[in-house]
Amino acid sequence: MIAMLKNTIFFVVISFTQVGFAQAANNSFDKTEPLLKFSHDKGFEVQLDVKQMPIVGVIESVIKQTNIPIHYSALPEGLVNATCVGPSLKPVLDCLLAGKANLIVRNKYDNTPNEGQEPIAEAWIVGSNLGDAVAKTDCSTVTRSSLSDIQREEDEVAFNKQTEALLKVAQSPKPEERTEAMSRLLMGGHPGDPAVKATLEQGLNDKNEMVRAQAISSYARREGVDATLALQDALNDPSIQVRMMAVDGITDNAALLQQAINDSDETIRVLAATKLDALSQSNITISK
Repeated sequence: MIAMLKNTIFFVVISFTQVGFAQAANNSFDKTEPLLKFSHDKGFEVQLDVKQMPIVGVIESVIKQTNIPIHYSALPEGLVNATCVGPSLKPVLDCLLAGKANLIVRNKYDNTPNEGQEPIAEAWIVGSNLGDAVAKTDCSTVTRSSLSDIQREEDEVAFNKQTEALLKVAQSPKPEERTEAMSRLLMGGHPGDPAVKATLEQGLNDKNEMVRAQAISSYARREGVDATLALQDALNDPSIQVRMMAVDGITDNAALLQQAINDSDETIRVLAATKLDALSQSNITISK
């Protein structure tokens, strides 16, 4: 039973089944839509029920049902079961992410919103625990030592076909398809794959801001320190979405974070300051 207390968020069950992100994404976000309810009977209340869905599918469904832009780079792995209830969408999404990523929102209102109105105008999911592990690991080879030569060859062929398909989708005339391809190319190809790198670099200059945002996110995680110049350029992009994803992609470059602290957007300044503080604390710990 869920206890209903005002301005309090509860989750009954939230668990992740370990399924690879690329595999989950290939399921076309699953055929089952998560149940998202908005109630106005007793103030503004949101309930989200999810059963065995990849979290990327849940987020895409929430975007479709609410028309609220939610920007993300890498998302937590696996299938999720969750029942989340809260006074608005933000605490419900926080519950869904279960500490595996951070949610930053921009509200529609300067002050308290009217009762029965969702305050979120736009949101970003940043800092997923998935990012660094994918950037530094060739996920396709983790279990290959235990496979036969034939199985390895079949696995390699399937992996290459998947990457080729993503590279083709990245050339789609539809910006939403190019955006998805840029996001999924984070795990496309082997480390250092020149075709993947070239496609992401092409995405950095796409005319659509969401394509550029996903491209800089994947590029930064794949290229590491070699993405410094691209990140610097992205921090000067006119799009808030691109600059936000650029800051999220900065791991240990204090100079770039210092640059972002002077951004014209308050949300970006706060994120940059938070990351810079965490980096400073980490450096102090290491030096001791």
